[in-house]
Amino acid sequence: MQHIRSISAIALVLISVLSFNSCTSDQATKASATGSPNEIIVVAEDNLWKTSLGDSIMGYFGSTRTGLPQDEPLFKVVQIRLSEFNRLFETHRNVLAITIDSSLTESNTEMVQNVWSAPQRVVKIAAPGIEELKRAFNEKKRDIFNLYENAEIQRQQALYAKTLNIKAGETVIGKFNLKMAIPADYYVAVDKDNFLWLRKEANIISQGILIYAYPYTDTASFNPRKILSVRNQFTRLYVPGPTDSSFMIVADNYVTPVTRILTLKEELAVEIRGLWEVEKDFMGGPFINYTLVDQKNNMVIALDGYVYAPNKNKADLLRQVQAILLSFEFVEK
Repeated sequence: MQHIRSISAIALVLISVLSFNSCTSDQATKASATGSPNEIIVVAEDNLWKTSLGDSIMGYFGSTRTGLPQDEPLFKVVQIRLSEFNRLFETHRNVLAITIDSSLTESNTEMVQNVWSAPQRVVKIAAPGIEELKRAFNEKKRDIFNLYENAEIQRQQALYAKTLNIKAGETVIGKFNLKMAIPADYYVAVDKDNFLWLRKEANIISQGILIYAYPYTDTASFNPRKILSVRNQFTRLYVPGPTDSSFMIVADNYVTPVTRILTLKEELAVEIRGLWEVEKDFMGGPFINYTLVDQKNNMVIALDGYVYAPNKNKADLLRQVQAILLSFEFVEK
């Protein structure tokens, strides 16, 4: 029992340091959040972290992201002790604090924002014992992931909003009845009646946005095979590769695209993450596709983003194009 008592002894101190009740004041008064994308600071004493709880946290956030050509974790996890949680770390963008509090009878999970900096997301899990902490984390881990992931997208959107390509945004509105925040460093590469290709080129890294529309007929439009088939039709026509007769296609021979159903701006949508390649060439990378229906105009709208970054990590680059896609709003013309 000495091991558990040594953990409980720091609980009151940790709770007082990580008290959230009066720490969520106006974002404008907070220091700017620090830290890298895809990184979480975990505040936990060593004798708590070096248990099956630490293994559970590392096992989840260290698991491989889907839809990428190489292994990249959901998040990089950095554990620090309470004594190390000073001004250098308390401004970090993503903080997870875990503690044992023997005065509790059940676990308690809090998720708040802008405690010590902004924009910041902080999660605290307290429980009377390790098993209760593990159970609480496993029950909430998807919600915690979504909290951090959505915050990363919102941070990227806020950054993009500072410098926009207004003309490109007007083109999107005119063609698709969509308002979308197009960053200033993107340009229109292809503009057809029902298709738009926006590109950003920087050294060997390429990021692109594809927006296309076609008539809605029935619910088969939400079938993943249909979605990928239509994507191939458009990219064959309008997204050429670097050599003659080459073009972008979905690379699903070895890696099956991952699909999920979700709601975007109150509309049913299908998200597909997978890999693309260039037919008759050696280029490739990840893509993310959102397909939904413009109910007022009875059109299927596809919002698609891709990344080309050979020999580089791609998770954050893909999230950058995802942030652009998710900035969309239907508008009245």
